Amino acid sequence: MKAYLRRMSAPGQLPPCTWRPRSGRASLWPSRDPRCATAVLQRVVLVLLLIPGGTTETRATGAEGPDVIRIITHNVWYGFTKRGEPRHAEWLRWMAAQAPDVVALQELNGYTPDRLAADARHWGHPHSILLKEDGFPTGVTSRYPITDVTILREGFHHGLLRCRIAGLWFYVVHFHPANFERRVAEAGLLEGDVRQLPEENPRIVLAGDFNGFSPADRGFYDADPRLVPFFRMLDGRDRHARNLNDGRLDYGGIEAILGQGFVDLVAASRGPSEPFVGTFPTPLVGDEDHGTDRRLDFIFTSPNLAGSVQSVAILRDAATARLSDHYPVRAVLRLRAEAAESVFESAPEMLSETGAGEGPAWHPRLGLLTSGEGNINLRDQQGRASVYVRDAGSNGLLVDREQRVVICEPVRRRVSRRSLDGTTTVLAETFEGGRFNQPNDVAIDSRGRLFFTDPRYGSRDGMELLDAAGRPIEGVYRIDPDGAVTRIIAHEVDRPNGIAVSADERLLFVADNTNDVPGGARRLWRFNLQDDGTVDLATQTLIHDWKTTRGPDGMKFDAEGRLYVAAGLNRPNPPAETADEPTAGIYVFSREGLLQEFVRIPRDETTNCAFGGTDGRTLFVTAGGTLWSLRTKTPGRVAVPWRD
Repeated sequence: MKAYLRRMSAPGQLPPCTWRPRSGRASLWPSRDPRCATAVLQRVVLVLLLIPGGTTETRATGAEGPDVIRIITHNVWYGFTKRGEPRHAEWLRWMAAQAPDVVALQELNGYTPDRLAADARHWGHPHSILLKEDGFPTGVTSRYPITDVTILREGFHHGLLRCRIAGLWFYVVHFHPANFERRVAEAGLLEGDVRQLPEENPRIVLAGDFNGFSPADRGFYDADPRLVPFFRMLDGRDRHARNLNDGRLDYGGIEAILGQGFVDLVAASRGPSEPFVGTFPTPLVGDEDHGTDRRLDFIFTSPNLAGSVQSVAILRDAATARLSDHYPVRAVLRLRAEAAESVFESAPEMLSETGAGEGPAWHPRLGLLTSGEGNINLRDQQGRASVYVRDAGSNGLLVDREQRVVICEPVRRRVSRRSLDGTTTVLAETFEGGRFNQPNDVAIDSRGRLFFTDPRYGSRDGMELLDAAGRPIEGVYRIDPDGAVTRIIAHEVDRPNGIAVSADERLLFVADNTNDVPGGARRLWRFNLQDDGTVDLATQTLIHDWKTTRGPDGMKFDAEGRLYVAAGLNRPNPPAETADEPTAGIYVFSREGLLQEFVRIPRDETTNCAFGGTDGRTLFVTAGGTLWSLRTKTPGRVAVPWRD
């Protein structure tokens, strides 16, 4: 009997089964077709096999389900049968670092259900389904139970996988790669299945490789003179291919999906000043001719989910460029409203109009130190202002466990340390014979290891740190207690700025802020930090993207693990930075990396923040030379006690 059940529930063995509408509404009663009745039985068996203990629960986390669900879709290029290692191992580490809740996968060539389940366990998913074992399979993995599985193959080039997870209906899509008419037909078959879902107003997610062109991207494609000739060449090479429709790009497949009411999350979130970003091809296949940049991978939702979208992004970075020929797409949906309780006890209050351009750091004996007007300035615990170090040329500041001040000195292109008696020690000035660019910000761990960023703003002249190809490096470095300096990040981040180490010292956060170049990166990244002080570059994770406004700058943790990030603009700074709406202020991210709260700072160029005060519950914020403070409910996390 067990062998029979396994055979009946094997992926690819279920015939399509539709739900017959009755009285204009979706009915729970299946067709009388005996093949359909068999399919229903097989689905029940499959559900029982999927859920531990053989129960028939249909909700992932009880009656209410999860508050937030993270979805990633990724075409993994021939199931890692090409250039398999270290690509596959890096992909496993990358996916685990993303902490997704649901993963939709395409091109799982050579996979079996057991192999997919083994991969899924690497990122904490106990549930998985493989569409089939022949051709180009799709699959889905989940943190929560997968139920109501339907596998449709008839009429689909690769097949269609539908299931229910945490109260949402998921369709894993991989449409025809070379025939626009087939894609339109597949969209029609998908619509037919959606119409017969056994639920009124179902919440639906479509995720996958649609292999089609979106009308939202038409302007970009029209401006690409190479795209149509490329597809003309493909059609001429294969008599079965129909990439072009009467010599033109065809948008019918995606238009059919949009016509069904689904929302293209990437297009819906794209601001008027944002550049086009594609998902294919990546540099991994740069030695082959795959044409120019285009967006083939999508996440769509039904309209009743569109308002739940917290963020959506094409994950296009140095790590994902090595994983496949497609970039992954991620969406975060908040299924229930979060609690409205603020982490702040007061509104921002201006303390000073001048002298606080950057680098706030609380010293338990001295008070608040800031960088501004070329000096290190001091605001003592009674609120009196003075110059602490004149002509310091400083930016980021940090107070270590011995109450010494670590100073990033972009003017002198070095990192130094100043003791209370005024003695200054240069910690790092060169690397492999070249001077640093402009050391910007610094963090410390429990072993006394310093991590600092080295961007270059303004003129690019005189940059001495170059890679083997002669490209300038704006990197991240570690200074060990014995004085050894190691570069831990090179080109993975475009222009590193703020930096922070998590309390458990397993994560390194880096602000990427190319704010002086139109279209430059304005992102907050997270990397796994290893015990030896290096980072696992394969774990690069996007936390937040400020897109075309000013990106992230300085950041600090509170004692409960929330991250407070200074970022944004109130007024545009053309042509490099927009401000379609005011964005300058403090962004608070939860331990899970989700944006929890934003508080606006009225002055532009919110550059940095630091906890201080005698109880550690005052957040000091620097913005355009001004100094602000807010009271918080939770103290900050610092290297030394708040009181001396």
